[in-house]
Amino acid sequence: MIPLKGLLVLFFQILSLQHVNSDVFSSVYKLKLLATKEGRLLEIFKEYKESICSGNNIMSAPLNRLYEQLEHTVNVSSRDESYQENPLNILHLLHRYLHKWPLVLENVFCDCCPISDPERDFASAHNKFKEDFDDWPIEYDLQGAVRSLLRLRTTYVLDIDKLITGEIHEEKTEALPWDLLELILIETEALEMLDETIQWCDSILNSFQNTLTEDSNRFRISIIQIKARIYHKASFTRNAAKILEEFKEEGPLSVKEDYQLYVKESTDNVENSDEVVSVRDWPLHKREIDNHEKQLCRGKQKKSTQESSHLHCYYSNTRIPYFKAKAEEMNKDPKIFVFHDVIYEHEIILLKREASKTFERSGLQQYGKGIDNSDDIRLSYTGWVWSTDSTTRRVDHRIQLLTGLDTTYRSLLSSSEPYQVVNYGIGGFFNVHRDNLYNPIWGPPQDEDLEIVRGSGDRIATWIFYVSST
Repeated sequence: MIPLKGLLVLFFQILSLQHVNSDVFSSVYKLKLLATKEGRLLEIFKEYKESICSGNNIMSAPLNRLYEQLEHTVNVSSRDESYQENPLNILHLLHRYLHKWPLVLENVFCDCCPISDPERDFASAHNKFKEDFDDWPIEYDLQGAVRSLLRLRTTYVLDIDKLITGEIHEEKTEALPWDLLELILIETEALEMLDETIQWCDSILNSFQNTLTEDSNRFRISIIQIKARIYHKASFTRNAAKILEEFKEEGPLSVKEDYQLYVKESTDNVENSDEVVSVRDWPLHKREIDNHEKQLCRGKQKKSTQESSHLHCYYSNTRIPYFKAKAEEMNKDPKIFVFHDVIYEHEIILLKREASKTFERSGLQQYGKGIDNSDDIRLSYTGWVWSTDSTTRRVDHRIQLLTGLDTTYRSLLSSSEPYQVVNYGIGGFFNVHRDNLYNPIWGPPQDEDLEIVRGSGDRIATWIFYVSST
């Protein structure tokens, strides 16, 4: 055993797995609960439908359409645990809670609708459901889920045409409805992702080529207006005017006004080229740039053949002669290893279960400054698990054998921290960061130390278990 005063960080990542009564999009664990509970909402709606029919009444056409739209999808989402692992399904789930279920209430309790026993029973059941439900989503959740999808899109270079039709990595789900597509464009523009906005505009417009109706044509015009506005923002004013030229005589008033503005500005600006540029030539936002971190997420090999040739897999000895570790070198300096076959399924189940009892929004600890919960820094939920039972203590001992580091937790001068179990939601992430605490390795306890690391010095190693494959 190597006696070192410092912290061994025991850190679990669940890859499948503030804002009042919300923030559900940042945890797959919470999203799964949300989908399961939606099944009860459908039961309440079904009971109302049956009570109406049993009284020889007919449910209104709008309510019938809503029931037909919800029945199959909610039955699937509430029973299939893999449903919430698809980012597009998460958008549909949150969209239903925020835009479909309110429509059900509006139609049941419309101004001219009679209130009888079925309506009173429906109201009672629905109110009881909401009282028992702490995580009813709000618009912030849907906005956050859209931004997370955009993060996935730019990281994994997903095909926008396929996303619009409901396809992601050869898995097919429902196509994205118009209001979700509009929200995506609102978010890309708000994030100043001009190139991303144009790509989505072009793909949406292409999807309407063979299916133009009066409604879809209105939507098409609104997308063209957004596209023109992006070119205008990028100072390509002549391009913006050219895009709206077809509406200069006949078109919505706001579109004609935009066209006139762009024509005037391009005429007034003597530095503007006489030619309409055909290639977008504006700087990409940092969210749109394909950096090293995104390439690593896609599995791109960043090491040279020569570097890789010096990395080996081998059986590593421990202080118990018959217990050897399957070690795989990933990097020489700093040392990074992958140890295979270390944790068992029943241990994973226990850690997930115990962590879920204390899940709270993850933040970045800024010693002396509190915790930063910004969506731009970290997006996940964290639960802490102390080694208070024989199962977690066995895991501690195993890590100690493999690393040669003391994993004993103490209330003062501790050698390790509790297990930090992290559950990511759609597009969950933690920005590139240093894992140390910026504390001196040696020295007395600091006033700004958290209780769990008081007097422990700085972190000297991080151990990570991936306890889910999705």
